[in-house]
Order: sequence, then structure tokens, then C-alpha cells
Amino acid sequence: MLAIRLAVGAICILVLMATETFANPSLPLYLQNPDGGAIRALVIGIDAYKHVRQLKGSVADARDIEGALRSMGTTDVVTLIDDQADRANVLRSISALVQRTNANDQIILSIAGHGAQEPETIKGSEPDGMQDVFLLPGFEATPEGSKQRILGSEFNHFIRQFELRGAKVLFVADTCHGGGMAREVDPRSAQMSFRQVPTYTLKVDKLTPVTNEANPVTDLDLDHTIFLAAVDRNTKAPEVKIPSVDGLRGALSYAVARALEGNADADHDGKITLKELFAHVRQVVYQLSDERQNIVTKTSAGIPADHDVMFQLTRGLSLPSPPTPPATQQVARTANPNPPADKPAPNPENPGTVLTKSAQPVRLAALDGNSKNFPVMTSHETAVEIVQPLDNPDLIWDPKSRDVIAWGDVIAYKVDARDLVTIVERTAAIRELKRIATKSPQPLRVAPDDAQHHNDEPVQIELTDVAGRAVMLFDISGDGTIQMLYPIGSDAAPTSAGSLRLPLRVREPFGAEQVVAISTTQRLIDLEQALIQLNRRKAPGQMIKVMAKYLPADARVGSIGFFTAP
Repeated sequence: MLAIRLAVGAICILVLMATETFANPSLPLYLQNPDGGAIRALVIGIDAYKHVRQLKGSVADARDIEGALRSMGTTDVVTLIDDQADRANVLRSISALVQRTNANDQIILSIAGHGAQEPETIKGSEPDGMQDVFLLPGFEATPEGSKQRILGSEFNHFIRQFELRGAKVLFVADTCHGGGMAREVDPRSAQMSFRQVPTYTLKVDKLTPVTNEANPVTDLDLDHTIFLAAVDRNTKAPEVKIPSVDGLRGALSYAVARALEGNADADHDGKITLKELFAHVRQVVYQLSDERQNIVTKTSAGIPADHDVMFQLTRGLSLPSPPTPPATQQVARTANPNPPADKPAPNPENPGTVLTKSAQPVRLAALDGNSKNFPVMTSHETAVEIVQPLDNPDLIWDPKSRDVIAWGDVIAYKVDARDLVTIVERTAAIRELKRIATKSPQPLRVAPDDAQHHNDEPVQIELTDVAGRAVMLFDISGDGTIQMLYPIGSDAAPTSAGSLRLPLRVREPFGAEQVVAISTTQRLIDLEQALIQLNRRKAPGQMIKVMAKYLPADARVGSIGFFTAP
């Protein structure tokens, strides 16, 4: 629970036709390069490592990004999956892509899989003496296995080749190279999957780099490139659960795919600026990872992050297609086994929002595996499935301590079995909030950090990009209690400043706090009053229904959690 806040600190005709066309949702939406060139992509996803721990979501990530690009009209997409992504094929595919590239093209390079760090190959080339490496399916720390990796400097070499041909590059690295974490994982939780391998030593390195330049290409040498990395160089990237999507995924790849489908166009003007792309991906990853991931964004010095337009969105136009890649460079196209979930039906009371009782049950396990620990649980909000601790549960209940654990964190302490139904309903509500907040996220963070916070410690909720917007903030405690945070009394609405900071203190009950921010162009009195009616009540399911009834289509929603302990 959170204590009360401390403080709140001709041409005209053509433009009109284009605007009306873009605003018509019945027409198909396409992604265009604002510079007039083609959009071309090489997408790599690796789960099936032969000698190191296999991953679970990288292949689905690659197919998701490929599917997003193709659905938006991009045809020059080469996808390499698992064994297709050996070193020879990766180098051959990227070299062929360089040859197809023309001036003003937009190149997208995306890789999902294991990353690592190694001592730098060329002394003095890295500030900390360590180089980033991307591991391929056949990698192992043997002379032959050492060939199956790509050095970060090699990707930089190829990126420079694209730039020399007059193209811009977007590089998406859904891997990790470090071993740190924002919070420790509770040992009672189900095993988590990370895109990082243990430290290894190459006694004999038989890899021959694509270039032996004494001064390899670094990020600072690139002029027209944007980097998106899942985490910084010291942190592990988890594979996460995505609402309504089976299995595990990389949060960065999922966020990028949704951005490419148009979700990153925050102001709905038909353009995705670099600022919008970064803000969308950063917030979606932060939310989906339960604040375990803070992405890294980098741009070349000459790219204006605030104004540079990355993509143009167009409806109803037949887009010219670039030449199809040679047959030797293509891979078989198969149906995506893990596509994004179908869009739920509109809510009849408010066509701008949706309301679903998910067919996906909340999976509950007892830590000791004894299902007799649980009483008969009846919920009007969601289905409940009792499973074993190793069967990918959403919640694990420890019958000895009565703690409830979800994805590495204790979300509620000392919960009796008869009260678990509210925790289950809260879990279903948080899942729905994450789904809603992925579409048009409101930038929202917790300060000072994403670590576990303790009794009476100060925390601060920070919102940005809210100038002239009406803001609502509320919290869902680990036991499902709703707490209205803003506006209260004379709080300003809409806000006049571009940011809003809400200082709070940690109080009981401890566990998980899910803070939800809603910003709209007009103050929503009905929604405020409905949420006030739920204040101090254990009603997470009712909260979702209230949002579905009153939330307008242009609302921005942010949903973040932070974790507390005595």
C-alpha cells in the first residue's frame, strides 16, 4: 500500500485528402520510408542452440517482426531462423542486402538470441576492454564452435556499408551481454529464462573477422544509424510473458513489432518520429518486463531525435515494391506459430475500448505441489487452473509462509488460502492492463530505481509528456485493493506542466504495487467518480470494467509495478 501523497509537483487539397485517407480506419495501413526509398530488413531469431541453454521466444520474436513488416507492406524481408542463422548464411544474407541497398533506403537489422561479452579482439578498441558478441546456434567454447558467433564490430562494419550506399539503419538487438538484474529473483519462483550465457573462455579462437582493420568501426563512426538494445551492457534481458500471447517472448522485439504496426504514432498524425519510436518502445518494454528492463537507445550524432521522422503511415495506397530478394537469399515462409492475439471485440458501451473475460486462465500452483492446499475457488472475473510449480504457473503460493510469488517477485505476503481468489483476480486485471497499456502507452516511471523498496521509504511516480492533458493515477496493491492517487481535492486537471511527479511512501500491505496512469485530452469526471467509488476496496475486476466503460479511444494508459517488503 502507498501512504498519502506528500506533494505534486493544389497543395492544400492534397494535404486534406491525405489526412482524410489516413483517418479512415477501414482502409489498410502501410508503412513507408519518408525519404522515398525502400524499407528492407534482415531478421534473425535463434532458440535452438546446440551447446548452450536454449531460448524460448527468439524465433517467435523474429516471426513477429517479419509479420509486422509484411502486414504493413514491406516485401524485402529476409528471415533466418535457428539453423539457418549459421555464420556463413548470416554473412551471405547481410552482404546481399548491402548489394540491394540504394540511396535513401531504410534498413532494419534485428537479432534475437543469446549475447555475451569477451575480451576485446583489438586492444584499445573498447573503453572497458570488453566487446559485445552475438552467439549463433552452433556456438561453443571450442576451436570449431568459436566460429559460430558475430562480433559487434562486424555488425558495425556492415552498418557502415549500408550508410556508404546512402541508407539509414535501425538496429534492434534483443539480446544481453551482462549478468546484472534490477531486482533479485525469489528462489521459490518458477525458473526464468534470460538471453545471456555464463562466462566462457576461448583458448583457441578460429573466427576470422570480416575485417582486420586496426581501428574497427565503432558506434561513434556511424552517421545515420539508430540502435535499440534490450538492456545495458551490465544487465540480463529476461524472456517475458505477453498478455494473450502463448509462451515467452522478448519484450523489445514485441514492442518494436507493435511500433512498426503504427502504435508508436502517439499524436496520430501519420508519422512515427524517432522520439515517438523511442518513447513507445521504452515504455512498453518497461511495463511488460515488470520493470526489469530499461532499454538502451542510441543515435548517430547528426540525427535530430526530437524531429526526425522514421516512418510514414499511409492508408489505402498501393505501395511500390522493391525487387524481390534472390531465391538463394530467401527462407521458407511458414505460418507464425505464435502470432499476436486476435483483437478482442469492441465494448458495445464504448466502441473506443474493449472488455474481455479472458479465456486464458490464471494458472495457480502450490509450492509443495499439493493441490489439496487450495479451497474451491470461484471467480466471476477469470478462470482459475491449478497446476504444478514447474508447469509455468502465473502464481505460486507458499503454504508455509503464505507468500504469493509471481515471476520472481513476492506480490503479497501472508495470504490465507481462502483469500487467494482476490490475488487471482488481481493477476487477471494486471494482465488486461498490460494489454491496454501496450497500444498507446503513457510514459510513466518509478524513482529512485526499480529495486525492492521497504517500509517508510520514499518513492516517486513520474509522468512525462502530459502538458495540457487531464491525468488520473491509481494503485492496485498486492491484495487487490484499489487506491486513488490523483486527482484528489484541488489537484490541477489538466496539468499545465509537461511532467508530473507524485512523491509517496511505502506502507503495508507489502508486496506488489501496480500504479496506473491515464491521460486524456479532456477530464473524465465519470471515470474519476467511478474510481473513487472503488477506493480502498478489493475490486480489481470492477476496475477493469469501469475503465472499459469510460475510457475514450484516444486515452494514453501507463501501467507499471514496483515491489515492497517490510
